[in-house]
Amino acid sequence: MTPRDQYDGQMERVTDRIEWHIGHVVRRLRMLAGVKQSELAEQAGLALSKIQRLEDRGSATLETVAAVATVLMTSTAELTVYTEELNQASTTRKAC
Repeated sequence: MTPRDQYDGQMERVTDRIEWHIGHVVRRLRMLAGVKQSELAEQAGLALSKIQRLEDRGSATLETVAAVATVLMTSTAELTVYTEELNQASTTRKAC
């Protein structure tokens, strides 16, 4: 089972309360992979502050997101699509 599969099941419970950004998805995938922020930064060739900013605020360059996605064995496209899916699910649940 991939980290994404594990993440899918866990996130259904909380999507009605959060406005999602890509950093939330990155944080959860990193945690499911058992990787510390400092380890992710080192493996991606980035400063720790870039990982922290991405996870906390969703603020990052495309190059940063691509480097992180590679380490987490996903792609920027998958991270973006999944973030959009979470936000759609959240909007749908709020409307019900």
